[in-house]
Amino acid sequence: MRQRGTTVRSIALAAACAFAALMPAASRAADAYPVRPVTMVVPFPPGGGADILARVIGQRLSETWGQPVVVESKPGAAGVVGAGAVARSPADGYTLLMAAGGAVTPDNMKDLAPVTLVSAPPYILAVSASMPVNSVKELIAFAKAKPGAANFASSGPGSASHLAAELFMSMSQAKMTHVPYKGIGQAVNDLVAGTVTVMFGPPPPLLPHVQSGKLRALAITGSERSPLFKDLPTVAESGVPGYEAVGWYGVLAPAKTPREIVARVADEISKALKFPAVQERLASVGATPVGNSPEQFGRFLEADIAKSWDLMKKAGVAP
Repeated sequence: MRQRGTTVRSIALAAACAFAALMPAASRAADAYPVRPVTMVVPFPPGGGADILARVIGQRLSETWGQPVVVESKPGAAGVVGAGAVARSPADGYTLLMAAGGAVTPDNMKDLAPVTLVSAPPYILAVSASMPVNSVKELIAFAKAKPGAANFASSGPGSASHLAAELFMSMSQAKMTHVPYKGIGQAVNDLVAGTVTVMFGPPPPLLPHVQSGKLRALAITGSERSPLFKDLPTVAESGVPGYEAVGWYGVLAPAKTPREIVARVADEISKALKFPAVQERLASVGATPVGNSPEQFGRFLEADIAKSWDLMKKAGVAP
């Protein structure tokens, strides 16, 4: 009788092993993921919106996974350098990219796998406290009266902050001088100092300085007023009808990362974005959480890249 029981257990064990062997390796890896620290690369200098959101999301994921999420800055070429570094990383889910507009291009999109859209906030049109303007119409009048005297900062040629200003100039006929930086953090610092005078920038790094009075917010760049900035009009209603420029922050992985792991990360980030403490932190820096599927984010990116590159061609901006 004991021999028969042993035989049954042996058969059951063999069947279980055979079933496990039939399971796709990617599925088993996704179930165990992550078993070691995860690196989230920010392709911009520290202090910008992508850096802030990466740290907020990373902290929550660390608590959920029981593994550290290390935020690493790799700036250069408006985000393209860091995006390239992630694209060349092992496609195992342990290297992720917290990107923003400008970092993902037609050239590197094929080497990256969209994971999820974290936030797509309207930008803030802000000026230094030294600028003698208090509205969009006054800024346009100033820029037309003194072509090139107003200089606008961006996080680099072809970045979302650059293209938002280019669109503004093309639609308003205002003339301003472009001053590109290697990241939004230093650009904001110089805007506060008055070295540059205008910026179309993401809310996270700008909002604290607006609230302290060091910067003056004139409008937001969305098509509608934001519930997070109820007192700020849109650029469109302030003198440039039809104007709209929305920034975005999203997570991507190397292109060949197993779909099961990509889906797992997307799901975990979407859950993190629903966590009250995360929502509160994002709201404090003017970012509304999104969280969607890899397929939805992929379609969003295709549309955004097409729009951005069309604007670059019309504005004569070199890729």
